[in-house]
Amino acid sequence: MEYIDPILFGLFILATALLVITPGPVVSLAISETLSNGSRNGFGVVFGAASTSIVYLFLNYWGFAAIQSASTALLDGVRYAGVVYLVFLAFRAFTTSPPDMEFGNKNQKTMWATYRGSLVVAASNPKAILFFAAFFPQFISKDLPLNPQLIVLSISFVAITLILDSLWVTVAAKARKI
Repeated sequence: MEYIDPILFGLFILATALLVITPGPVVSLAISETLSNGSRNGFGVVFGAASTSIVYLFLNYWGFAAIQSASTALLDGVRYAGVVYLVFLAFRAFTTSPPDMEFGNKNQKTMWATYRGSLVVAASNPKAILFFAAFFPQFISKDLPLNPQLIVLSISFVAITLILDSLWVTVAAKARKI
């Protein structure tokens, strides 16, 4: 039995990777913490953001289950509204300047303090749950069961995020040594 459309999954992997390598608040914080306090703190940010993503993905999963059981027309409506929202986010990304990152803040924090701080940064972004609700429907096949698709996409999203955000920390740690 097939659980996920391989073409949609490949597109999901590509789109997720492109989104994650684009710097945002979490990447900025991870780089800043790494440059200021070392890679342990940068990884604290990465793990804190991933923890928050897992919570948001659970909320997204249960919301999808409710929408699908209500109606396929409602799921289509969410899908099209998601496209509009993603286009809006892309427009804003290209028309606004990135936030300033403060380097050299030598407040020695523990990795756990950085982890907790990144939980606050990631959780204080209410757009994240909207993003997941807008992004995931684009890669869901109507011809396959919903639950396995959401589980595979969610696990893949967290794995890609952890890997690519960790690469940002690794690059920043190398730059710190220069």
